[in-house]
Amino acid sequence: MTPIATIELVLVVALALVVASIVFVWLRRRWISGGQPLMICAINTGDRRWRLGLARIAGDRLDWFSVVGPSFRPDHSWLRHDLDFGAPRRLDEAVPGLPGDAVCVSGRSRSGDYELAMSPAAYTSLRAWLESSPPGFNVNVA
Repeated sequence: MTPIATIELVLVVALALVVASIVFVWLRRRWISGGQPLMICAINTGDRRWRLGLARIAGDRLDWFSVVGPSFRPDHSWLRHDLDFGAPRRLDEAVPGLPGDAVCVSGRSRSGDYELAMSPAAYTSLRAWLESSPPGFNVNVA
């Protein structure tokens, strides 16, 4: 095999890997959303390091998926009635992937304490979902 043919083969394989990676990320994101609301959201579980991910509101659960990785399962999942959020505040430091006006909210659940960072609009929708009554839950309350 000539050196030119070897270089061409390596370039074709590298290009195929890049295209396959992009297609996988796109398909994974489509599968994760599953027709549910999805937002960019970073999480900090106490190790003082923000991890960028995708948060999905799915019925009575909030699921958080890492942006990078092969897993189709959520890294964190919380039931609506277990979530308790504090007041939002501005982020002290910028988190890559989030807008400059992102807000941070401290949360608590049975699984532990954490912080979520997201855009103000995403926070508003998450807070509205959290404070609304789940279907069939306390439906007779006046």
